[in-house]
Amino acid sequence: MKSIYSEMNEQTKEKIQSNFLQLLQNKHFMNITVRDLTTQAKINRGTFYLHYVDKYDLLAQMEDSLLDGLELHLQRIKPQDMLLVAQKGEIPTLSIEVFRYIQENAHLFEAFLGANNLSGFQKRLKQFFMNHFVQKMEQNREFFNHVTIPQDYFSSFAISAFLGLIEQWLENNLTETPEEMANMYIQIIFFIKKI
Repeated sequence: MKSIYSEMNEQTKEKIQSNFLQLLQNKHFMNITVRDLTTQAKINRGTFYLHYVDKYDLLAQMEDSLLDGLELHLQRIKPQDMLLVAQKGEIPTLSIEVFRYIQENAHLFEAFLGANNLSGFQKRLKQFFMNHFVQKMEQNREFFNHVTIPQDYFSSFAISAFLGLIEQWLENNLTETPEEMANMYIQIIFFIKKI
């Protein structure tokens, strides 16, 4: 059971993060100051510094948390199982869960991938997916053994396609459901396999 103190700390962090996201919608990250944050959140500077070293630490912690949650969903996916389910005409549940996580955290993805945040999240996200994809290739060698393209090119293409799909979905204001996005992703994979 959480103590009242730890609950208050969590609430304060959430307040800081939510106000930071509001600022990031209208102001470039480099122009946001700790003073802006404390004024917006109606807290004093000391309270901010109890939780974060500076605005870079705040951004890094928020990005880390977002990617940690995404990692939990991606770890469970096995490429061969996903395609076997899809070949039966079904949408793989774990794929849907990845898109659902993105949908639930769309405000974070949009803020971190947006024009006001040039801190490198897009590159970090690409590297995150690259590491995950390479790990899946190594764990499922028999599934990927027919790939004759060098691993770095193959994984780069796959990751760019997936990131492009996510960015387009965000740009379209998430008009499709996670189920529709997972199905679309699978259909793209099958289409590419036929080429």
